[in-house]
Amino acid sequence: MTVKTSEHILDTTRYLFNTRGEGSVTASDVALELGISTGNLYYHFKGKEALHLALFAKLQREMIVLMGPAVQPPGLFTNDRTTAPIETSWLFLTVVLEKMLEYRYVYDNPRGVMTRFDDVDRGFRRLLRMKQKVCNNIAEALIPASDSGAHQHLSTLTNTMTLCMNCWLSYDPLLNPQDAESLLVHRGVLQILSHCAPYLGDEQRDFYNVCEQLYQQMINEEAGSLD
Repeated sequence: MTVKTSEHILDTTRYLFNTRGEGSVTASDVALELGISTGNLYYHFKGKEALHLALFAKLQREMIVLMGPAVQPPGLFTNDRTTAPIETSWLFLTVVLEKMLEYRYVYDNPRGVMTRFDDVDRGFRRLLRMKQKVCNNIAEALIPASDSGAHQHLSTLTNTMTLCMNCWLSYDPLLNPQDAESLLVHRGVLQILSHCAPYLGDEQRDFYNVCEQLYQQMINEEAGSLD
């Protein structure tokens, strides 16, 4: 199997899963979209299950590479900072949500996919734990260390941020079905980070303002790139 051929097949499968819904796509649909016979497809991947597992393995590898810097020392936030923690968090979460969006079919119905494939079940739980660690580290960086009261609620905050991150791609399109994917991503980042604001005391208003400014900046940059 050539890398080029296998990657093309997986990219096409992912496109169909994302646009039509994973449950309604068959291996024959993939072959038809590629313009090849079903037999030729089966030469590379032995049916839809094999496609599923290969795609999820690819997602898992890519997400681990992306989130690794946030969960392993020295982490996203070092003493040598060129950007503020909130900006670093924003940019990092943007990249993570964009990667999740590439595999949005997984996040439309994760439980349904997990119950059918043991490898996906284990892998998705692993990614979820990594996301929890990511959100924990971001919250720790944004909430002043001197606020011991806020840090007592860090576990609850982390779970809320992780829930938002994991469910946003299926939630926001229900409210805003016509919006561009870039808006979906930036709104998601804004929503995830906004959960930290209530724990910031007197700095809460400033935090919200910075988040709104970053959101508008990202939207303007996206609009400018289309001109």
